[in-house]
Amino acid sequence: MNERHGTDEAAADDAGGELDPREAATLLQQTRRQAQRQFELSPPLLTLIRAAVVLVAYGVVWLSVRGQRPYVGPSLGAIAAVYTAVIVVIVLSAAVFQRATSGVSGRSRRQQGAYGLAFGTAWVAVGVFQGALYYDGASHAIVYGVFPAAGQLLVIGSAAAAMAAAREDWRTLGLAIAVVALATGSAFAGPVGVWGVIAVGGCLIGIGYAAVQAWQRRVTARA
Repeated sequence: MNERHGTDEAAADDAGGELDPREAATLLQQTRRQAQRQFELSPPLLTLIRAAVVLVAYGVVWLSVRGQRPYVGPSLGAIAAVYTAVIVVIVLSAAVFQRATSGVSGRSRRQQGAYGLAFGTAWVAVGVFQGALYYDGASHAIVYGVFPAAGQLLVIGSAAAAMAAAREDWRTLGLAIAVVALATGSAFAGPVGVWGVIAVGGCLIGIGYAAVQAWQRRVTARA
């Protein structure tokens, strides 16, 4: 009698522990959405802030070199404004990254560190190469104009495109290719025009990318 009673209780527990397929699908979908939002390292708002920073930073430099005959390069005030804007973006990006990767460890954490090291090396290398151009006697139009304006975007964009292609991240790949194309084409605008072209073009690319991010989030939320 007791044995039968125990069997009935186990059966009841099994029945009560079963998860309805629809509930399981809903739970899985909610978990997926939460994970996507948690690990979104570049939310639309941050992308818009970056777009505004590009417009302001490159725009300030363009204003400082506009009308220079001969070209001598950006003023110290313009350079200070650029570095201030860059620091603001780095701090905001670091805060978002820290929140998005909270609790992540192991291979994913090491991979993010490797990406950061690769981009940091590329960034420093461009600056060192700029110094080499000056040492070799290149004109101010190259050393303080076309190269610093387009070179950073060209190198960083190419590195980002390669990493995105390896991860099959097509959205980021499209963004990186657009940045590389902008950097390449802007160089034909000369040492003065290159700053203005990147200011406007980079801002528009950022706004477009933020719109794509927002649209994909909306689609995911409806799915």
